[in-house]
This record gives sequence, structure tokens and C-alpha cells, in this order.
Amino acid sequence: MSDTLHIRGLEVERGNKLRTCLPVLDTTIEIPITIINGRNDGPTLLITAGIHGGEYPGIAAAMELGRDITPEDISGCLIMMHPVNIQGFWARRAFVVPEDGKNLNREFPGDVNGTLSQKTAWLLSQHFFPLADFYVDMHSGDIHEELHPYVYYPGLPNNEISEKSREVAKILDMEFMVRSMATTGAYNCAAISGIPSLLIERGGAGLCLREDIEAYKNDVRNILRKLGMFSRPVQPRRHSPRDVVDIIYLESMETGCWLHHIHSGDYVEKGQELGRLVNVFGETITSYYAEQDGVILYICPALAAPKDTVLVAYGKLMLD
Repeated sequence: MSDTLHIRGLEVERGNKLRTCLPVLDTTIEIPITIINGRNDGPTLLITAGIHGGEYPGIAAAMELGRDITPEDISGCLIMMHPVNIQGFWARRAFVVPEDGKNLNREFPGDVNGTLSQKTAWLLSQHFFPLADFYVDMHSGDIHEELHPYVYYPGLPNNEISEKSREVAKILDMEFMVRSMATTGAYNCAAISGIPSLLIERGGAGLCLREDIEAYKNDVRNILRKLGMFSRPVQPRRHSPRDVVDIIYLESMETGCWLHHIHSGDYVEKGQELGRLVNVFGETITSYYAEQDGVILYICPALAAPKDTVLVAYGKLMLD
């Protein structure tokens, strides 16, 4: 890249840091953004946090990394947006952008003439994805999701993009990774356009725990080191992720109260009861059982479970 980064009216010269707010075109909404243009040349890493405004640890990690990392630490350029869904963040809303009720992560590549969600997706896909050599989208379990840390890497673009993404996923300090065959989502949109990408999941249930923030910061430092962008040492890892395949996203077939005794990270056996829906008098409506052996990636911890709520996501652990 050139010594000076120009993007949507922002200008950051080599060896400088800019922390400001970026307007979403034709709206009054501004997204907090940190751009660190390193002293030395190198790749560009794009990081987004808070595409879902209620997923807090990644947002806090990006805020703190943007504050603490200096241009002297970086070779190349680090761009972080935190949070992208600023309106959902302040409204404490799960998944959606309050102005249009849309799930921003389902609106990529967006529409310049669309609603706020679609304009935001268009801004990222048209103006930021083309700058990136690698893209990381930081998520958590939302306000009603408890999850065990894991990472998605794209499986649909081509083998080269998928393998480049997986090689970076392998250096994260977590137990599980999942090859996604989905076509939706910011990171899949980026991958389809030719950019190696990851979606990381850490924390959840509306919590912003210090241990999750620090783990996320270590994730980013490890990625920067892997990409040859970071000069500082990183913390040793406790885990190396293993592939989880054949993911089942179990959705509630009707509205009810969700009761369960399992947690994210638990291992379940085929035929084991995962939980049951009861009515408001405590009478069982439906019991749900595991269709296969597997590990629980995330679970709905909320009692209230409207129809089509994802109650449990679990998959088979691939043998080494």
C-alpha cells in the first residue's frame, strides 16, 4: 500500500494513528474507527467488532488495542471498527440495527440506496474490504447466547482462500474451529471477494468479562504476529483449535420456556436429552434429543424461547 492511507475522507500518513468516527453515507450515524498506519510497510488487517451491538468482549478488546498499539509496533496497517452497529450497541439490542430491524450480518454486500443496515454493509464491502489483505470479524454470544470460544473460517470461496484463513485460525488459543459453508455474513462476503477471513466467537450472554477481553486481545496479537505485522511478543497458547463438523443448529419448533442442564463446551451423546420446552405452567411441550455425538458450541441460556430460537448448536469433533 502507499505511505498514506486515503479512505472515505480520512487520511493517515505512514507512522501515524487516527482515532475518529466515520459517517455512514447519507445518515447521521458515525462508526468509531481506529487506523494505525505502521512505521514499516506490510499487509493491511481489517477488524470489525460489534456488527451485533450486544456482543461486547470483542468491542472492548478493539477499543483497548486501538488505544494501546502504536505505529512503532506495526508493520503495515491495522484498521479497527468498534462497534460497527453503534445504534444497536447503545440500545442494548440483540442482533439487529434498531432503525430498520435488520440483522446487519445478513445484509452484505449491502446497498448504497438501502436502509441503515444495508448502507453500513455497503460501506464495509465497497470501501474497506478492498483495502484488506486479511479480515477478522469479532463476535460473541449475543445477549441470549452462551458459547464456548471457537472460530469460523470460510469454506466456499476456493481452496486457497479457505486454507489461508484456516492457517491463521490454527494459531488462536481456543479448542474448536468450524469450516463454514454459509454464503451470508461479513466474513463470508469478504472471502467470496478474495480476502482470507475469520469470524471469532468469544464470550456472550450479555457479559463483558475481563478474561474474555484479554483473550480477544491475545487473539489479535497472535494474528498480527502470524501476518508478520507485529513486533511485540505474544502470550503462549493453552489450546490449538480442532475442526468441528456437521454442525446442527437446533431451533425451537414453537414458543415456550427453555429448560436445560447442558452448557457450551459440554460433550453430548446421540440420544441424550438436550433440554425441553415447557409452557408457562411448567408442562412439557417438546423434549429435544441429540441427533449425534458432539460438542456444544453455544446454547440459549434464556428461559424465554420464541419460535425459531436457536436453542443449541453442536457438532462432531473431527478425529486427529
